[in-house]
Amino acid sequence: MLLRDRRFAAAVVGALFIPALYALIYLSSMWDPSARTSALRAGLVNADTGVTFRGETTRMGEDVSQTLLRQGLFQWERFDDTEIAKRAVRRGELSFAVLIPPDFSEQAVPGREAGAAKLVIYTSEGNSYSAAGFAKRFAPELAHRVNEALNEQRWDMVLTSAQGSKLNLATLRERVGHLHDGSRLLADGARQARQGEVDLTQGLGKAGDAAGQVQRGATQLADASTQFAGGWRQLSSSLRALDTHRPTATDAEPLKTGMQRLVQGQTELSKGLDQLHQGTRQLQTGAQALQRSASPIPLVGDGLAEGAQALDHGAELLGLGLVQARDNNQRLIGGAQQLQTGIQSLTGGLTQFSGSLHQITAALPDDSRIDALPHGAQQLGSGALALSDGLRKLQGGHTQLASGLARLDTGSAQLRDGLALLANALPGDVPMPEGSARGLADSVEPELEIVAPVGNDGSGFAPNFVPMSLWVGAVTAALLFSLRRLPDDAAGLRRSAQVAGKLVWPSAVVLGQSAVMVAMMIGVLDIRVHDLAPFVVTVAAASLTFLLILFALIRWFGELGKVLGIILLIVQLSSAGATLPIELATPFFQTLHPYLPFTWVVRAFRASMFGAYDGQWLAHWAVVAGCGGAALLGATLAGRWKITPAADYHPGIELD
Repeated sequence: MLLRDRRFAAAVVGALFIPALYALIYLSSMWDPSARTSALRAGLVNADTGVTFRGETTRMGEDVSQTLLRQGLFQWERFDDTEIAKRAVRRGELSFAVLIPPDFSEQAVPGREAGAAKLVIYTSEGNSYSAAGFAKRFAPELAHRVNEALNEQRWDMVLTSAQGSKLNLATLRERVGHLHDGSRLLADGARQARQGEVDLTQGLGKAGDAAGQVQRGATQLADASTQFAGGWRQLSSSLRALDTHRPTATDAEPLKTGMQRLVQGQTELSKGLDQLHQGTRQLQTGAQALQRSASPIPLVGDGLAEGAQALDHGAELLGLGLVQARDNNQRLIGGAQQLQTGIQSLTGGLTQFSGSLHQITAALPDDSRIDALPHGAQQLGSGALALSDGLRKLQGGHTQLASGLARLDTGSAQLRDGLALLANALPGDVPMPEGSARGLADSVEPELEIVAPVGNDGSGFAPNFVPMSLWVGAVTAALLFSLRRLPDDAAGLRRSAQVAGKLVWPSAVVLGQSAVMVAMMIGVLDIRVHDLAPFVVTVAAASLTFLLILFALIRWFGELGKVLGIILLIVQLSSAGATLPIELATPFFQTLHPYLPFTWVVRAFRASMFGAYDGQWLAHWAVVAGCGGAALLGATLAGRWKITPAADYHPGIELD
């Protein structure tokens, strides 16, 4: 047979690789999953408000969050709202979530009792039993790490307190030395204050002597002011003479009147020029009319016309001259008006000057008072010089006194601060550590919060092995019934009728398998099903879909389709994410994950069996049903039958 049928020989050779191919596909999908936990999505909610303990503010929640993010053990996604994170876990968007409560630091830092601080791990066993197992193993490890970090901080506080006590003693010795230095500065400042007081007394005596000098200096000021008095008398005489001959308002009045008449005359001249210009235009108009009327007259008409034309030209030149004369006259009017304004300002200024000069001469002091000025000025200058010298000495003494008082104040401040430090450095009581021994050792305790719970490990792996068993059942049905052979008496039927006739009994078999599977799981294994009706519908839909997929493969590829069905089963087991979270699989299988029917069958099983994905089983079931419908349509439209005589039509397997 091997020599006669090459395809059979190729199938035998291909069978050599089936077990190895199965192992390769399955093992490569789960190759070193622990190295890919960083791809496993997990939520992180830090609601911790912190605590102020012994004067120091601590936020353990933020420390835990930063440590988790820094380690990168999982693909953390931070949330601000706890409910949003929980909803993401229930929907299957996250494998689990770490929830840090608001009072985490308040319960963890003091360590009053063991496990007072709760670190909540929120996960869904129904969504992924293996991912929930990761969360369960991660919870105690996380609590242990947090307790270690807390203990490290507490020991650091103890060592810091001891080191601080040592530093306080050294500081106390240093401040006592400062206290001694301050007392010495205080004594020096007191001595300087006394010396400054003596200098101040001397300065006051000199200030009295300076007053005598001011009195004597008045005589010298009188001698020096004699020349000033003589010059002042000459100046006052000149000012009075100038006041006597100052111009009056009456003297400037003719100038203002003449200027007004000039402006009026220029204005009348402008009006006359306008009238002349109008007359010139009339003359020009008459000359033009004369020229037109004289031309027809015999003998003298031409002479009159030429004379009228010359008259018109002369009138035109006269008009232009009058226009220029009028413009120039307007400029003369403007200049005359400006000159009139200047003359008015000049006359006004002369009037003001005369008034001011008169006021100055009236306010001049008498010569007798000027004569007394030199004597008083001499005395004032001498006294002022002596008084200035005395005041400078008085200021020097005051400066020394201020410096001494400042040093006295500094020394007293140092003395006061040193005494206060000495009093505060002496401990009134030794603080005792708070909390209990057990509470300080294990302050944080993990708290698992599980939704869509799974009763046991067998139930947890049921969404993986039940679909695999149903696929094996569909393969068994395909082996029992020759899905590719068609008796010749059915060859003339429509294609849809042929497909329906072929699938009736295999469908009945797989539906019977579904019923037995449900009865076994509930009656024998005692698996608690969350929603029984959706679970039954899901099992039935999965069995029919698997049968239709195998039927399409056999229709397209013949008996080789059965082998392809087994390989497809292996690929789907590795890509469905049932045994391990799909994030831990290799990238190739992660890419295949959303496109294979096994993925949606597993999700529909989890939703109906455990209430996973918030119980949303219908959407996943619809994808499974859609895959079955697509396979049925493809098998109906494409593929070929192997027509067999009705007498040779027999079951797919031989039963002796």
